[in-house]
Amino acid sequence: MAAEAAGRRGAAARRKAKEAAVGATARVLFYPTLLYNVVRSKAQAEFRWWDEVDQFILLGAVPFRRDVSRLQKLGVHGVITLNEPFETLVPSSMYQSRGIDHLVIPTRDYMFAPSLVDINQAVDFIHRNASSGKVTYIHCKAGRGRSTTIVLCYLVKYKKMTPETAFEYVQSKRARVLLTRSQWKSNAAIC
Repeated sequence: MAAEAAGRRGAAARRKAKEAAVGATARVLFYPTLLYNVVRSKAQAEFRWWDEVDQFILLGAVPFRRDVSRLQKLGVHGVITLNEPFETLVPSSMYQSRGIDHLVIPTRDYMFAPSLVDINQAVDFIHRNASSGKVTYIHCKAGRGRSTTIVLCYLVKYKKMTPETAFEYVQSKRARVLLTRSQWKSNAAIC
């Protein structure tokens, strides 16, 4: 019993150390990778900042302040931000001043997925908007993993797709989506 408890404590300590290392790396890489995405979006037409998944869902990268009016013109009435605070470039007050609801679900980049509670909250947020004919913009830093996790879970729960079918569908709309193992597990848990 004591050996098992020590093993669990050791595993928990290793997991925390790994999370801290990934968090530190995410901070260091945020601006260089953001710059890379900006340059690439300017140089390659197919590398768009956001893509329409369906008439009520836009999936994309972290918006800049200048994007808020563009999103509003596209009919966006809700934004889901899956960035940690240091990655967030637009304050909630700026969305709210334009009548856009803002749901913030801080989620560490790279190997992490939102919690199941957060996923359900986000999926229901999208559904409420879609049921009222409103568009939701779901984003993380690059619009590849964290935000894709939410969109897939929405498609699984409300459009009755399998995770694989949902992924193929979203990938047909935004070719660069990519999920980590923990993000795939989140999708499987919704099914």
